[in-house]
Amino acid sequence: MARSLLLSLLVRQHLVLKEKFRARYPHPWLVWEAGAWNVPETGRQNVAATQLPVSDLRDCLPAGDALCFELVPLGDAPTVLPLGRASHNAFVINDATVSREHLVLRTGPYGQWMVEAVPKSSPVKLDGVTLEPGQPAPLIPGARLELGDVRLTFHDPAGFYVRLDRLAATLSRQVASARAG
Repeated sequence: MARSLLLSLLVRQHLVLKEKFRARYPHPWLVWEAGAWNVPETGRQNVAATQLPVSDLRDCLPAGDALCFELVPLGDAPTVLPLGRASHNAFVINDATVSREHLVLRTGPYGQWMVEAVPKSSPVKLDGVTLEPGQPAPLIPGARLELGDVRLTFHDPAGFYVRLDRLAATLSRQVASARAG
């Protein structure tokens, strides 16, 4: 099952569920980092930016929200999760600089996640190195993917929990400061 959630919602769940969070979300994550993106539109190029929600929620959410894709293997069979701009992909990145079918994430030996650029797609960079289409490359914790103007970060479960801990601590300080002031 391909699931995507906002980082801000995952932080809040992490704060509420504590240790139960790890049981609920035991898989690696791919995070579409906050920033500007090119909104596909007929005619002319539009550029949009990640925006915080309405003002009454600003104190509850971290700045620079991101979309998180949970990488869930499908049993013992190899899992293949296509990513691109087209709606038929497991993970959809709605950005004009991303190809309709851009890359494939798949489980490799021993359950390791691999990334593979799709032939005829725009280039995919893994930690600054352009991938050859059809040549899978392993994803290691903290790996950064670049697809056009889109930046994605791969996290194993432990690394993702560390990121959530850091954001939760920042959020707690902000809420405490807002209440005190």
